[in-house]
Amino acid sequence: MSFGRYVTKTAVENQVASNPINTSVVSVTRTWNDTNKNYLPDCDLGNRFANLECLDMSDPNFGGQNITTRYTDDVLTGFGNRPYNWDMSAEVQQQLTAAISVTAGYYRNWFGNFRATDNLEVTSADFTHYCVTAPFDTRLPSGGGYNVCGLYDVSPAKFNKVNNLVTKASNFGDQTQVNDFFTVGIETRFAKGMRLGGGVDTGRTVTDNCFVVDSPQLLNCHLVTPFNGQTQIKLNGSYPLPYDFVVSGVLLSLSGANITASATVGNDAIMSSLGRNLAACGTRTPCSANATVPLIEPGTQFEGRINRFDLRLSKIVRLTPRIRLQANMDAYNVLNASAIALVNNTYGSQWRQPTSILEGRLLQFGGQLNF
Repeated sequence: MSFGRYVTKTAVENQVASNPINTSVVSVTRTWNDTNKNYLPDCDLGNRFANLECLDMSDPNFGGQNITTRYTDDVLTGFGNRPYNWDMSAEVQQQLTAAISVTAGYYRNWFGNFRATDNLEVTSADFTHYCVTAPFDTRLPSGGGYNVCGLYDVSPAKFNKVNNLVTKASNFGDQTQVNDFFTVGIETRFAKGMRLGGGVDTGRTVTDNCFVVDSPQLLNCHLVTPFNGQTQIKLNGSYPLPYDFVVSGVLLSLSGANITASATVGNDAIMSSLGRNLAACGTRTPCSANATVPLIEPGTQFEGRINRFDLRLSKIVRLTPRIRLQANMDAYNVLNASAIALVNNTYGSQWRQPTSILEGRLLQFGGQLNF
């Protein structure tokens, strides 16, 4: 068993983060209406406020060396204020026979001293609630068409007001992150040097930050990555052949990619529920602003499992009594599987299109000299 507490390493990160150059706003969003249909924003982009086709920048401090983010003393100084994690592990191993042993383990870690960014210019009263209707799509839960509520938009008067203060999340509520993992493995040794082994690793992760800092939007604030989303199955084995050849293999099965759906919803689909245009538009009409809406709760849908089979053929050449050469021929992804590793989670025509798949079958030749 082991048990320990570990704090985040820090050198000059806090000082660098407080540097006015680094705290300056270097990225903003801006809504514009292409009234003359030339696909260009006909306005003075250097003007941070509404002019011609462009509306206000999301943060008027853009491009200036203004300290818009500050840190409280309780995150910069003092004993026990750094982010930390507790880590606990326990394992038991038992020899069943002269050739078979099993190992089982439980591992748990949890985190603390989270930080939160509070915009002092706004309060929860400055946000308005709205709902949107998910598209009808057989790939969405229940075929789509359901209401997604718990969404909030800041008031137009407070749209681009920014004065951030980084402080402890515990000043607002209890933020948690806990991992629980289990493993079971078996190792065997048989006659003639044959070896087999394998195991299952699985776990569950729970994160919770269901408290209000500025926006009352708490949609998906409690997330669970279940066991079926973090389960690995591993098998391995080796067998010596005549003339100092050895064949070995590994079979690996991993949980598939997490499926989410972030939809870009236009103002026209929001204003009836919101009771006004989105704040990014101000008083300008027509309003071309939009909002990003999660249609699927993370950790509830996954792609198919990722299965991979690798083989190795080795030849041992004894050059001298003290020098040995091992020549290897490796075949990765022997079955040439094309399981999906990553997908596009932006809802639209390309939603769930693979962005990464298991690499194709590959042969590799190599060697190892032992002396």
